[in-house]
Amino acid sequence: MNLRRLISSGALIAAAIAAASCGVQKDGETAAERSKMNEKQAIERAEQIIHQAVDRMSPQPTLKPVRNWTHSCLAGEDHGSDDRVQVTRSYQLTGVPGADAKKLVRQARDAWAEHGYKFQSSDADGDWSDPFPSVDMRTEPDDFWMGAVTGVIDRQKGEGLAAITVTSPCFVPE
Repeated sequence: MNLRRLISSGALIAAAIAAASCGVQKDGETAAERSKMNEKQAIERAEQIIHQAVDRMSPQPTLKPVRNWTHSCLAGEDHGSDDRVQVTRSYQLTGVPGADAKKLVRQARDAWAEHGYKFQSSDADGDWSDPFPSVDMRTEPDDFWMGAVTGVIDRQKGEGLAAITVTSPCFVPE
């Protein structure tokens, strides 16, 4: 997988996370009703979740922005306002040997699990026998969705590139 393909894969993962995070319900309440935030708060929380995973990684990667944007809410099935938006922050984890990509994804998963975040599904913990796994989790109760993924750079050498994405729940912009 080349760099362009990893970026495209990251964008698709972000879109899937974004679509899923809009309509989650708890006790009859939509995520939009629970999420009384503004764009600045959503960006700050997304960055906090990213740094919870990255700041203690070893080796320490550099965050290279891939796609950080505010976009229309992708899911409308929860009958929320059509003008809702959500924030997505996506980074490549660069500056580390390609052989450490899997290790970085595992460290992200472990850091998020330490914070009490939940897996998005029963199979969202990735296939750790695969040299290029991914993991998908979400926060509770604020319902941010995040993923860490490895893209293949050189399959024969086992080298990859890790990326991390966090998407906010939908909210009505100010």
